[in-house]
Amino acid sequence: MNDMGTETNLQSQKERLLAKIQLHTPINERMKQAFLSVPREHFVLPKYKDQAYVDTPLPILSGQTISAIHMVLIYISPLCTNPQIGERVLEIGAGSGYNAAMFAEMVAPKNVPNKGHVYATEIISELSEFAKKNIEQTGYSDRVSVITSDGGLGYPDQAPYDIISVACSAKSIPEPLIDQLAPNGRLIIPVGRQFYQDLFLIKKDEHGKITKKNLMGVAFVPLTGKFG
Repeated sequence: MNDMGTETNLQSQKERLLAKIQLHTPINERMKQAFLSVPREHFVLPKYKDQAYVDTPLPILSGQTISAIHMVLIYISPLCTNPQIGERVLEIGAGSGYNAAMFAEMVAPKNVPNKGHVYATEIISELSEFAKKNIEQTGYSDRVSVITSDGGLGYPDQAPYDIISVACSAKSIPEPLIDQLAPNGRLIIPVGRQFYQDLFLIKKDEHGKITKKNLMGVAFVPLTGKFG
């Protein structure tokens, strides 16, 4: 199959998967456009390219995985972080860079003024380089910065953040992440045991008051570093 045929086939797979996910997950137009815009096939390993639009986690490097598509959509949904154009996002656990690109489409879509920005931290050097390469090759480097660092510590250089998205599970909520949330900020993080966690949405109001809501049960790879 030539490149045009491959692209057409991948687009068809995207649209079929989106229709299936919409049966059980509310998806608004902005989420739909973000999903259709980000080429997940460029954020997976080459041998998994033909599985890029199967709704399942896939192996990447260093024993880590790229999240299932429905979970990424949940993270950017109005029921979760509800990203808005112009907001600043801190992504903990950049992995292959896919989640960061999805957030970039939500807070900094092309051809809008006052774009937001995504800061994506990754503690594993091999993965950080992988994410940087993928972000550059897919044209998101003006909207996404990948930093090699311990994400549990946040990234104070660019704090505070409107959204902090954690794509790995923690035993408890790292205090630096709470501290780096802006007023009216949202933090999404899986908390719990190694093979099963609760997905918590934490909000900080304009007075600094914190509220927590347990959204659902999930299974993520563990956070490493100081808070691992």
